Amino acid sequence: MLAHEEETHRPRMLNLLIGVTLATIVIALWYLLDYYLRETTHEVTWYPPAQGCERLDTVAGCSAGLGVGAALSFSLREADDASSLVFEVNVSGVEPEAVDVEFIGRDANVHSQRFALSRQDDGSYVGYGDLGVCSDHIDVWRAQVSVQSESWWRGSWFDFDTDSLTHARERREARQGETARCLWIAD
Repeated sequence: MLAHEEETHRPRMLNLLIGVTLATIVIALWYLLDYYLRETTHEVTWYPPAQGCERLDTVAGCSAGLGVGAALSFSLREADDASSLVFEVNVSGVEPEAVDVEFIGRDANVHSQRFALSRQDDGSYVGYGDLGVCSDHIDVWRAQVSVQSESWWRGSWFDFDTDSLTHARERREARQGETARCLWIAD
């Protein structure tokens, strides 16, 4: 007696669903591998500053939340000898590995250098610098503060006018000769 093998065919709809399921799994695995294995430390997630913050030169400065449980406050003032700016960042809710500040002209495409702030004994981060030689024509600035922790970069921005800085005009006038070598590029 011959054993008769029964052929079973899957319905076309079942084959289609299996194919769609396998394609979805492959796409999800690609996304997860791309997300977890590539270098994403330079992508900053930006959070808006608290509303009503208009003066950076107060003791408390301005603040911003950085997601669940983390926040920062930023203050900007002139040094006691009026030779530069002092910027201070206080971070709560997370232990930062690095804190940076970059100044960007709001009405023009001018970037100052990025300042890496140093940690103080009280836990705050402080940096010293100025807005740059070739930025004398800009009065409205944005300070972008970024905080790096073990697993993310997060930050916020704070807008300010140089008119609120008492000695900014004097430093600008003293640098008048240096701006002659600047290359101005219109947007």
